[in-house]
Amino acid sequence: MELRIRLQDFYSPGDERRFFDGLLALAGVQGCRGEGRDLLVALDLRRLNRDAMRELVALLWRYRIALAPLRALAGKARFAWLDDPRAYWHAAMFGSGARSGAG
Repeated sequence: MELRIRLQDFYSPGDERRFFDGLLALAGVQGCRGEGRDLLVALDLRRLNRDAMRELVALLWRYRIALAPLRALAGKARFAWLDDPRAYWHAAMFGSGARSGAG
C-alpha cells in the first residue's frame, strides 16, 4: 500500500533527518519517495504491527503532518482501533476537514 502525505517545512536539516530516520525505522515502512511537496510512503501491511502504527501516527502528529491518509487503514480489521473517537488523533484523521491521501 502506498500513502501520499503532504510534508510541512522542517526547521533544520537535522530535524528533517530525524523525521526520515524515524519513518524508515518503523516496521512495515518499505521506503519513501518525494513527488513535489508530497511524500509517497510504501507500506508492507503484513509487517506493520500495532506498535509501528502507533509510532507512525505519533511521528506524523509530532511533525504536524495530516493524518487523514491513515484513515484508509482504519477500514482494515487489524487497525479498526484507529477509529476510536477518544484518541488524540481521531479528529485529525476523521474530522470533516481531513483529506484522504491513500493511493
